[in-house]
Amino acid sequence: MVLVAAGCATAPTVEEDLVWPVPPDSPRIRFVRSISSEADVEKKTTGKELSRALLGPELVRKLSKPYGVAADADGRVYVADTGWGRVLKFDPVANKLDVLGEEGKGALRKPVGLALDKTGNLYVADTDQDRIVVFGPDGKFLSAMGRKGELEQPVGIGVNDALGRIYVVDTKKHRVTVFGLQGEILFAFGQRGEKEGEFNYPTNLALDRDGRLYVMDSMNFRVQIFDSDGKFLRVFGKLGDSFGQFARPKGIGVDSEGHVYVVDSAFNNVQIFDEAGRLLLFFGRFGNKRGEFWLPAGLFIDRMDRIYVADQYNHRVNVFQFMGKGYEERKKKEERGGTPKSGG
Repeated sequence: MVLVAAGCATAPTVEEDLVWPVPPDSPRIRFVRSISSEADVEKKTTGKELSRALLGPELVRKLSKPYGVAADADGRVYVADTGWGRVLKFDPVANKLDVLGEEGKGALRKPVGLALDKTGNLYVADTDQDRIVVFGPDGKFLSAMGRKGELEQPVGIGVNDALGRIYVVDTKKHRVTVFGLQGEILFAFGQRGEKEGEFNYPTNLALDRDGRLYVMDSMNFRVQIFDSDGKFLRVFGKLGDSFGQFARPKGIGVDSEGHVYVVDSAFNNVQIFDEAGRLLLFFGRFGNKRGEFWLPAGLFIDRMDRIYVADQYNHRVNVFQFMGKGYEERKKKEERGGTPKSGG
């Protein structure tokens, strides 16, 4: 059977380089790959491949309906799966997939937002249980934040390591609640409304490298920016179906050069803005091919400017690379014979 399987194998298909914008313009965003199951991180062996060929793909653990996503410096990717009600950890270092939040004090119901701190602890916003669940780097439950009544449908979450703060977007309370590392509430800001600093069902959140907060004010169809103490700085965006406008905004992130990325699940794309809120570029469209989306949700940008987008109805996470100054410097170092960082 092994010989037959090997004999039927075909030569791998060479896929075209998928970039935005398209040539002759200089590319700024490149599609890297998709992550959908444990087969994407496990070490391939003839035995495993043969077993799946004989017994079927149901043996492979796959994403169901991913929403939140986060990744560490070593390329481990954490995905909040609202379909399974768990967090899936894709670990290319250990060549395996782990599942977090299955039972015990850390049992999850509907994980949505994810964030990592500098020590590798994972913070999970469970919107059904109105709490933040914290897991250690080994995947074991550490603690939970949010006593009864403190949170009401938490979604977005971000960590400021320098200040020791955890920022949580509280969707139904229309505010951002800020916790200390021991789970105590430090302060909160925002209320329901349309004025500067007010929210209407906010969802996701991102921090830039200077600690500024970018909050997706979803039902006001805009992005609001605050300093680390919750002081309003500026705002951009409005409802519409033209370039630079929003219809169903979800995930948000900021790259190393200060560009703001906004996922719009109605447009099935990601729009990129400068610090002043001017549209620079967008990538993605509806579909199930490479680099396409079907109801995208959460977004995360790591320290290497890799962009992770949860593609809900395609049951996968699409990974892209921002080809900015840092990327070009790493490529030049590789060409000179230097050692690139993980995943560079």
